[in-house]
Amino acid sequence: MELKLYASQERKRLVLNGSGQWVDRFSVTGVIVSLVALVFLSVVTLTDISLRSLSSHGVRGLFELNGLIMAVIISGFLSLVFIQRRNIQVDVMGKMAGSNQLGVALVSALAEAVMMIGLSWVVCLRAWDAYQYNETTVVTGMGTTGFWIVTSVVMIFGTLLVVGRNLAQWGRLILTKAYLEEGFLRGLGVVVAAFAISAVLLFVFLTPEYGMGLQASIVFIALYILIAAQIPVGVALALLGVTSLGLLLNVESAFVITQNEVARALTSMDLAAIPLFLLMGNFATWAGLSGDIFKVGTSLVGSRRGGLAMASVMGCGGFGAICGSSIATTATFGKVAFTEMEKRNYAHSLTAGCIAAGGTLGALLPPSVVLIVYCVVVEVSIRDAFQAALLPGLLALGMYIIAIMVAVRVKPDLAPTIEKFDWATARKALIQAWRPTILFLLVLGGLYGGFFTTQEAASVGAVLALAFAFMSKDFGWKEFRSSLLDTAINSGAIYIIFIGANIFAGFMSFSDVASLILNLVNVDVTPHWVILLALVVFYLLLGTIFDTMAAVLVTAPLVVPLILGMDYSLVWWGVVTLSLVEIGMITPPLGMNVFVMRSVVGDRLQLTSIFKGVTPFLLADLVRIALLVAFPAISMWLPSVLN
Repeated sequence: MELKLYASQERKRLVLNGSGQWVDRFSVTGVIVSLVALVFLSVVTLTDISLRSLSSHGVRGLFELNGLIMAVIISGFLSLVFIQRRNIQVDVMGKMAGSNQLGVALVSALAEAVMMIGLSWVVCLRAWDAYQYNETTVVTGMGTTGFWIVTSVVMIFGTLLVVGRNLAQWGRLILTKAYLEEGFLRGLGVVVAAFAISAVLLFVFLTPEYGMGLQASIVFIALYILIAAQIPVGVALALLGVTSLGLLLNVESAFVITQNEVARALTSMDLAAIPLFLLMGNFATWAGLSGDIFKVGTSLVGSRRGGLAMASVMGCGGFGAICGSSIATTATFGKVAFTEMEKRNYAHSLTAGCIAAGGTLGALLPPSVVLIVYCVVVEVSIRDAFQAALLPGLLALGMYIIAIMVAVRVKPDLAPTIEKFDWATARKALIQAWRPTILFLLVLGGLYGGFFTTQEAASVGAVLALAFAFMSKDFGWKEFRSSLLDTAINSGAIYIIFIGANIFAGFMSFSDVASLILNLVNVDVTPHWVILLALVVFYLLLGTIFDTMAAVLVTAPLVVPLILGMDYSLVWWGVVTLSLVEIGMITPPLGMNVFVMRSVVGDRLQLTSIFKGVTPFLLADLVRIALLVAFPAISMWLPSVLN
């Protein structure tokens, strides 16, 4: 029986990976070249900042050129996301598809190849437009055609790799006869049926005889069907957006809108901060900054009962402010802190629970990648949002510490006896933590003080973290390459879902979904607290199933009109939304951070124990959400003072 299972798994591996190493090598090489260019761009930006601080002049026209260069860089690593199938997806109908997910994976990969072909096509159209209208940059007068041609060539090459891998997968499916495996047809049938149902809904209802409200509702139903069937969220958004625009308007208009949205995403300097902040986080991890932060927290509060748990939460908050990712923070501190607490006889449930909960601070404390994407989508200031998120982030950190204090007071066996405080050790740890201190002061201080734009702050952080990494004995070419690849994959996945969401939002704007929402929920009649309570419950439930990024982008077209209709700040709502979906990352049954923590500790701990450990933090989160919703000033006070 075990032999048969092994043979089945090996056949699936051959179908999905097989002899595609050459595809990986080409794609990885392109990614490394692109991200080395990104590091170089960061150095140039740092030079520009230095020149501006020493004189009144910087690098002329750098901002415009940065956007065009970013288009080339981003296009260089999109193919790797598709080839390694690292797009963001939701496994809702996994049980319906059965244990054999090969058919689902193949159809999803086919949908990804279609999107990659479409992206290449619209980028080529953008290059043609630049040539036809002789486009130039405003400041330097440099032609943009060359940049768009290079971007097109890179995209076409990546598309050939993705399509080649896709054809090879279907070919190996036939050669290995993996389609005869038990459950293959069941999984294939589920995902094909999802596409068929969605197509029927669109072609039947997106016709003139039906109203805009019904059409928008049908498109959303089709979207959720595809997402539930494990089609990557960004791919589902893009395919449905283009198809719906084509049916609602015409094919030419659909491609024009898609071209504009893709070009806007690739050249956005606000979004350019995302790969730079992720690069900063990766370099900071290899430089050992997480260990420095954890040692400081341990030396300061380790002498209290539950002190190491408090230090872990503080460390997660500090490191989260560097890397901006909940999952990365949880994974990093799961390795750093779990073993230390285990050695000192902390209860496993509290140990894992505080790290999983502390990891959620990574997306709330600035610089937050998800918050950057939210700001770009709803068109609000990233700097204002970062300022607004600081106090709620610190509030979350404080309430987590209080939750630990209460938990160890109620159940003393969760933590060992108190150790003696050693001021000499604390002073030494504080001195050794000079690297994260400088990084905080330069990046966040420069950002809050108005000295840097978001992209400039990210560039400074990436270069500084790289310098710290090179100072580490364990950092070499292998670690540098790993940092680049991880940054490329995560950044590419974010760009793909952002592009898809923008194309989908194009359809939403033409269908006037904002008026539909405001007609359904009359904000002048319905009490605002009822609407806010419903939204809170909705996001808490959504966060248990959806990835944070997906939850924010998919729901924005529906929720933003309500927030504006009630005359609330979109900056405040962004902080609340982010807090809600981050709570979902530790909420049963599908808390993402809990599963990350489980993968770090392995068989030493059961999922039920981790969920039990996060319970005190969930209660603290509910109190925090109530405070943020009831008192918007918690979020909006700091921006009002700094601005």
